[in-house]
Amino acid sequence: MLGKFGERYICGLDLGSCHTKASLLKVTESSEDLIGAFELRTRGFREASVSDLSELTECVHQTIEGLTKNTAIKLKELYLGVGGELVESRHNTTVIPLVERGSKIIGGYDIKRINKQARFLGLKVDEEVLHDFPQYYKVDDVNTALNPLGLFGRKLEVNSLLLVSNLTKLRNITKAVNQAGYEVGGIYFTSYGALSVCSKNYTKDDIFILVDIGWKVTDILLITHSQIKSLIKVPLGGHHITEGLAQSLCLSYELAEEIKKTYAIALVNDPRNEEEILVKKEANYDPIKRKEIAVAIQPAIQEFLQALKERLVATNMLEHINKGIVMVGGGALLPGLMERLEEEIRLPVNSAKMTVGTKTATLSPVFAPVMGIAKLGIQKVWGEDFASNGNTRRMDLLLTRLRDLYQEYF
Repeated sequence: MLGKFGERYICGLDLGSCHTKASLLKVTESSEDLIGAFELRTRGFREASVSDLSELTECVHQTIEGLTKNTAIKLKELYLGVGGELVESRHNTTVIPLVERGSKIIGGYDIKRINKQARFLGLKVDEEVLHDFPQYYKVDDVNTALNPLGLFGRKLEVNSLLLVSNLTKLRNITKAVNQAGYEVGGIYFTSYGALSVCSKNYTKDDIFILVDIGWKVTDILLITHSQIKSLIKVPLGGHHITEGLAQSLCLSYELAEEIKKTYAIALVNDPRNEEEILVKKEANYDPIKRKEIAVAIQPAIQEFLQALKERLVATNMLEHINKGIVMVGGGALLPGLMERLEEEIRLPVNSAKMTVGTKTATLSPVFAPVMGIAKLGIQKVWGEDFASNGNTRRMDLLLTRLRDLYQEYF
């Protein structure tokens, strides 16, 4: 993993219901460079569980082999991304006493202690916390703060958003990765990974929505103050549209998926729909216009858009959104879908612009989550983000740790 000149190669792996994707970043203290990305049809993984350990192991192995095929890079470790039905969210409120009498200045150690307690109390026996996002703190029930550091108080409360996953399922996935020859350096929520490569385009004052359209589940992240305020799940995705197309035109599922990717347009009146294509049915090729495909997917598209709208309206946050909606995932590739969503929600909709280091990547939004997983892996490896000038703040970290130790014992 560690090169001669302090280089590190960080690999992200996004295990999806339909495709398994991998990305590779080269990292130094002054730069981050995208080496490549690769995807393969997922095997051995169904309904958010390992259905065949040997098949999934081979799938992981082939994906990483495909990623590194034209390089001399040998990977020993990767960072895993999971999403969809594997990840759930819940809010949790936790309170801890700071002192028995009087009050004290709240320090970094106190904040870490209550966040750790919130993770512990919000967890079920068979779960693992992937991420926790403190929403706000309360000091002595009277002072609400996003950051209570330095305030006086005798009692501290936190409201946290926890993203959790089933421990048994994670262990089985990890076993498949291990059997493929790789260690798992960390496990992350894929939509959070996508956010990590898009967030540099936004400021703390920006309020926006990230929509990650998966195969069977669409994850919606509401972002305020540069953090996730809520996770909303819609049990519809690309699979729903493919299924509707297959049923409407009496096609096999595999053929419907191929046609959707190549010819489907979410807008019925798009000029491109006048084109005629040949579709294989049994032993013959039948000519059909693309408009028939567009019409066939309309019920599924409308159901999907309506479900998104209902859940977004229920948040009571739409009127506060000032930076619109950003879309990632395979569904973002369907021509016309962003325009349809924009019309339905009355907010600007754009596909993700991914930032790696100082460069904006031009990869498909399909790869935003797996690029983000590698980015989160970088943060874990180095312990922090790189400063813009390339110099890490190691001394600041050391001083922070010393202050925490002092507050803990004195």
